[in-house]
Amino acid sequence: MATTAVIVDDEAQCRGILAALLAERHPDIHLKGTADDVPRGVSLVRNERPDLLFLDVEMGSMTGFDLLKAIAPQRPHVVFTTAHEGYAVRAIRFSALDYLLKPIVPEELDDAMHKAIAAIDTGKTSGDIGSLLGNVASDRQIALPTGDGLSIVQLDDILYCNSDNNYTEVYVRGEKKPQVVSRPLSEFAAFLLPQGFVRIHQSHLVHRKHIKRYVKGEGGEVVMTDGMNLPVSRRQKGELMEALGRW
Repeated sequence: MATTAVIVDDEAQCRGILAALLAERHPDIHLKGTADDVPRGVSLVRNERPDLLFLDVEMGSMTGFDLLKAIAPQRPHVVFTTAHEGYAVRAIRFSALDYLLKPIVPEELDDAMHKAIAAIDTGKTSGDIGSLLGNVASDRQIALPTGDGLSIVQLDDILYCNSDNNYTEVYVRGEKKPQVVSRPLSEFAAFLLPQGFVRIHQSHLVHRKHIKRYVKGEGGEVVMTDGMNLPVSRRQKGELMEALGRW
């Protein structure tokens, strides 16, 4: 049975280019239709129930995230398409979802399609949509996946994040134990560095708002508002000093 797809994008040229690339490079994909805004996209997805949804991020006054909220709990496999390497893309990446930056590179489309088809064939859903929607609901909060759902945390309440191999311990103000998330610290860094955080060590990412003081040394260390002392690597010391200087 053929894999079905729809495209939702407010730019006619982008819809046309993507449709042409699919027809040329992935003729086994049956394109069921396209839409140029969120309301039409919602109707298209509900009517066609595609396996695969190519979804633009910014469409006028609405976004692709508005569409996902509207079609819930229906969940086609989603590949985002966007021209903007900004906060939304960091949220998409953090939530382990596929995305393509415009103008779309054919080889990158091929990679995304191979991953999508493999996921669809094995019955897997498209990443963590719930986490994504929590992460883009506000640029001052983050949705942390937990064993039984999501934990919504305000960024200003995060003290620091510590690496534990492929896991990250997230220390939150007012909580005795860290929240452990199955994401490496590098993904947290990509998501949080533009939001007032600074990498002070290979194993530590801290919210500069919660740095109480800096203690000099070869690299030195920071004392956090909860009393924790965290080492600063020589390599990251300059970045920390710059961040504290701006602050």
